[in-house]
Amino acid sequence: MKSSQIVIANRPPLAKVCLCLAVLFPSASAFAKSGDPLAIRIWPKDVVSVESFWGLEVYIDLSEASVNAGSTESQLDATAGRITVTADRSVDHVLDRLPNQALATWTPAEQSGAASPHAIRVRCPGGRSGDQATESMVLIDADGLTIVVITGDQLPFVQEHLAEDVRPDVMVVATDDAARVQAWARQESNTAILPRRMVLPSASGSSDVDGSNAHRIDHNTMAVSASGLKDQPMQWFWMTDQPWQMKASLVELFDAMEAACQKSQQVFAKLSAKQLNFRPSNGTHTPRWNAEHMMGRQLLFFSQIYHAIDNQIPVMDQNPKQMRPDYTPAHPEWDGVEEARQMQRVSDFCRRFAYLLQGIEPEDKAPGSRWPTLQALMKQMQRHYGEHTTNTIAKFELVDFPDE
Repeated sequence: MKSSQIVIANRPPLAKVCLCLAVLFPSASAFAKSGDPLAIRIWPKDVVSVESFWGLEVYIDLSEASVNAGSTESQLDATAGRITVTADRSVDHVLDRLPNQALATWTPAEQSGAASPHAIRVRCPGGRSGDQATESMVLIDADGLTIVVITGDQLPFVQEHLAEDVRPDVMVVATDDAARVQAWARQESNTAILPRRMVLPSASGSSDVDGSNAHRIDHNTMAVSASGLKDQPMQWFWMTDQPWQMKASLVELFDAMEAACQKSQQVFAKLSAKQLNFRPSNGTHTPRWNAEHMMGRQLLFFSQIYHAIDNQIPVMDQNPKQMRPDYTPAHPEWDGVEEARQMQRVSDFCRRFAYLLQGIEPEDKAPGSRWPTLQALMKQMQRHYGEHTTNTIAKFELVDFPDE
């Protein structure tokens, strides 16, 4: 369980919250174009989060205590790349972390300059009247998607905060009355702004939506991506606020695979960009190739499995060319710490969407995988990290290896 989940403790019920997870104003397209899959999560006690492959996290704290009692400013955990915001304050900021930078930044949009492809823009009109929040909508623009989070009683006003040509990709509605949301969606005047996915709490009531368009998820996480949602008709989803529970046999395999990855990170994090790009005179690969290869294989194999189960996860092939003459480094300017972060991002990706492995035993062949069993793949990933890290350490003894 990630440390970011600590923020969900001690919050009042979701249906009472003035929810908002992304306020769309014009020209959001300048931000977050990478197209990697996002995880949208509903937590207990009125918290919703959006998590990106790059490791940035936006938590919306919509508890009565935070929204109606006059909360503090948005809280940035720069080391973790996590921002926690409430809907009672006006916000138009960009969460970002550039490569080779240890800390994330939370910058007013007009001051953000050249945002990276991984930046997340968060907008909320905010505002208070007495001890009550008067606006309860937030927009998040991330990885080519627009996510709106809103309370059911604010649905009639959503058009006021959307650019004319913007159709939300996902709308998360905090409500205990699904019928009210469905009635709103049937109004002809709202047709142009209906999202591709409407997400409601599982406690909001039963559905009168056609069965093929209504889906119930027995955990709190949903994958979405720009490629997966493209041209999709509107779908309805009911989600719980409880995380998926991984079987002990799978936990053991994930823990071992992640431990092997972390050992590799400890070696590569000490290297400079020059050392990573070192071309050994003995004709072997650069240290950077080894880092990209280890990360790339794991990402490809797991994204193939996840894509076969849910096409919201694209197949993500970041593998370097195998033959040395054909190899061009993906990011020759990255230092060792950033390459280690990329390994960790892949580890986090694999666990973040592991709920897709529900019903697959370690001894089973996973869909979309060329490996005979899921267990065989995960054990090979452990060995793979060890083998290529050992190969890299051997290069440190070569006479021409750079000192720094």
